[in-house]
Amino acid sequence: MPGKSAAARSKRLMSAERRQEIPPERVLETIGLRPGQVFIDIGAGPGFFALPAAAAVGPRGRVVGLDVSPSMVEELRKNAARAKAANLQARRISKTSPNVPPGADFYFLANVLHEIGGREAYLRDLRKRMSAASRLVIIDFLRKKTEHGPPLRDRIPLRELRRLLAATGFKVERVFRPNGEEYGVIAFRTGARLNR
Repeated sequence: MPGKSAAARSKRLMSAERRQEIPPERVLETIGLRPGQVFIDIGAGPGFFALPAAAAVGPRGRVVGLDVSPSMVEELRKNAARAKAANLQARRISKTSPNVPPGADFYFLANVLHEIGGREAYLRDLRKRMSAASRLVIIDFLRKKTEHGPPLRDRIPLRELRRLLAATGFKVERVFRPNGEEYGVIAFRTGARLNR
């Protein structure tokens, strides 16, 4: 049953085990999220990062949690209401276009980019919505056998991500390791105009 599998997936995504594997507060501190900022979580699911981000940015900040799954968007809304996170908005997006609010401080994709087809077009579209001060944060699985994560063939090696970011008008500012299975990249848009 689709509802049951969505509920099971949501439970796994929000589990204490996952919090130990990749503590969301530590990741948000690593990327430099501060009170009053705007954080866009693309592929937010039930709110594993979006809910701690809402606490981190505080009442003067804003978090927009986006997902392609209606059930995940609904779950995020419920979790935000339970957490009294009035600064968190949940919205559904399409698989092909980021359609995100412009000029946010952070655009965050955790274990999402490997699922996106047409990555170059997607990143170019996302870049157009970013300001010079915006940061793009991508967390994804290392291309090695790990206990969790997608099949090896679907994973994006870090050097391939660097190439993809350069080709779509981004410069890598920093690489970090949230744990032994994943890498994190913080990037900003370059000033040069790109040909389509």
